[in-house]
Amino acid sequence: MNRLIPVICFTLLTVISAEAKVTPIGSVKNLPQMQQKKQQPEVRMVEEADFEKIVVEGFSHAQKGDVSQINVNMNVVKKQKTGKENKEKSVFEKIYEKALERIDNSSPKRQREDVLQSENFAASTVQEQQTQWQDENIPVIKTELPPDNKMTTIVAMEHIPYLMNSIEILPSGMVKFEETVVVVANGNKLRRGLSKILPLNIYNNKGQKHRIDYSIIDVTINDEKQDFYLTSDDEHVYILPKNDYSLDSGVYTYKFEYIADNVLWRDGDSYQFFWDVGGNGWNLVVDRLGASLNMPVNAWQKSDVLLGTVFGLQSDQVEIRDNNRTGVFYTAKRPLFIGEGMYIISSINADALMPETMWQKIIRYFYDRHDVILSFFGFITVIISFVLSWKFILKDKGQLKLSLNKTALMIRYLMTDKFDIKSVCGFLLEVYKKNIIDIQQTGNTILLIKKTDNLNGLNSDEKKALKCLFPKHETTFTVSPENNLPFKRFAKFLSKSLKAQIIRFQAKLLGGYFVMGVGLLLTTEAVMAGFEYRGLYDFGIMVLATLIGSVAIILCLLRLKKWLKAVVYFVSADILLLSLILFSAVISPLAGLFLVASLIVIGAALRKYSKRSGLVSHYIKDLENFKDYLLKHRDTILLGNDFRTYQPAIFVLDLETRFMSKDPKEYDKLSIMNNIAKLC
Repeated sequence: MNRLIPVICFTLLTVISAEAKVTPIGSVKNLPQMQQKKQQPEVRMVEEADFEKIVVEGFSHAQKGDVSQINVNMNVVKKQKTGKENKEKSVFEKIYEKALERIDNSSPKRQREDVLQSENFAASTVQEQQTQWQDENIPVIKTELPPDNKMTTIVAMEHIPYLMNSIEILPSGMVKFEETVVVVANGNKLRRGLSKILPLNIYNNKGQKHRIDYSIIDVTINDEKQDFYLTSDDEHVYILPKNDYSLDSGVYTYKFEYIADNVLWRDGDSYQFFWDVGGNGWNLVVDRLGASLNMPVNAWQKSDVLLGTVFGLQSDQVEIRDNNRTGVFYTAKRPLFIGEGMYIISSINADALMPETMWQKIIRYFYDRHDVILSFFGFITVIISFVLSWKFILKDKGQLKLSLNKTALMIRYLMTDKFDIKSVCGFLLEVYKKNIIDIQQTGNTILLIKKTDNLNGLNSDEKKALKCLFPKHETTFTVSPENNLPFKRFAKFLSKSLKAQIIRFQAKLLGGYFVMGVGLLLTTEAVMAGFEYRGLYDFGIMVLATLIGSVAIILCLLRLKKWLKAVVYFVSADILLLSLILFSAVISPLAGLFLVASLIVIGAALRKYSKRSGLVSHYIKDLENFKDYLLKHRDTILLGNDFRTYQPAIFVLDLETRFMSKDPKEYDKLSIMNNIAKLC
């Protein structure tokens, strides 16, 4: 991913030797030594009334520096990964990098020609630009340039002939920017207009990261208001046009006006302000560059400025002028080539700004760590929700009340948690009750007789089961050891039918709680995305990660054999790891970990709910009450026609011995079912 801006912020304030004008930046460990060892550039003192005049004068001398003196010691590039290093990476590290690469490639930076495609530029490229810039035959044009709007000769190539950034430190600590950028477009890099690149985070001298909050005030092109919006990648914020447009060849004046909060950081009795005026992200040469820094009265303490790149900075290529009260003006003495910036480092008297309240500190802390805080809050909310749900379930109040078709197969499963021969016999008694078959026994011979082809009351698996007993046009089946094979096929289809019913039943039972848990998680993610500049994009990635993680939850809920469970758990762990990788691509890894932990909590809760002591306990209790009802009304049931209706339930509830009669009716088939159970 693009990581140059934080590297600059970490490394800029390092040791600059008093003897050298061009100094390569050291490591972040040298950061605290900057103020003591830096060479102070020459500062000219002016009065406030003359400050506007200084702006015009500064730009009139902006290009008097010798271009040949520009630092070209920029041959430091990123270390290339060796084959050995790549081999040492784990599979998931490679997946992670690929995920980051895909997301990075979809960022606005990769889609615009006016932004650097890579910040690892070679010194030879800059040297070519410098040589081209000194060419006497280079084409030129005349146009009016700010701040005095005088006719000026400028290079006809596509570039930025003028850039002026008026920066104001407000008493509240927020920073207001009014940036005027004149561009020469010729249909190459500026075909889609000019965008503005800003840092997403600022790093203090202790290496602590603070997230910057931006608000657009106004954007105009040639004094006409245009609609722009904010978006971001991992390290940059982009001000981009809402509507695509094509920029014809010509000279255009862009004005960006925006406010940034959380830019200053406290350092003892002062605030520190660090800003790259040049942007260090445009794929364009900046011919004239200047900035004014205004602040409350008596706020200014001191200011340093550096010009160049992270690989080499110059401390004498920028002129600094101040009125020692409220303003400082900076002018680059030479053009800035692609990849270069002008870095302002200023100390501000803390007493001159409004004191930061406790509430502001809390808001700042939350804003810097909102993804971790919100994901943790979502994680706790999911836990509390399922704990409360479990308490209601134990009180027989919280579970979903669904109507249950109390078939013999389902009753047997709920009461014993299994499918056996009594389940099969219970099904035979049900189809007998529906007048689909008749059951007769003569001596040791037990016959099942098909009475009708109308099987509308059965599902597809139950119909296939009966076809195993009555293939083609046959209407009788003899229950005997010799016919065990078709009877086993019959039982196999019934088992399949029961499993399908259980899956549908559990899906209905657990579906509501699954939706509740995932809904809480998606709500958390939506709130988190609301704090991001590219909120819709980040929310989409988080939703995808949640859906992928939900697959792992569903897999763990399946009733499988022991050896297969181990495989499923391993696959589920890999799926959750993939979810974590996707989460980490758009939010911090710790926040992603909390979201994955929330998914695990949802899965564990649903796993507990799916057990006999969970959501089905309500239905088991109903069946136990039904069993008590049958025993309580035994005599009445035996005397009436209700016996035929209750006979399947009586058998699968193991009550057949309690309902045996010395003078059984013709429709009493309990004893025959006992014989079938013994034979099969």
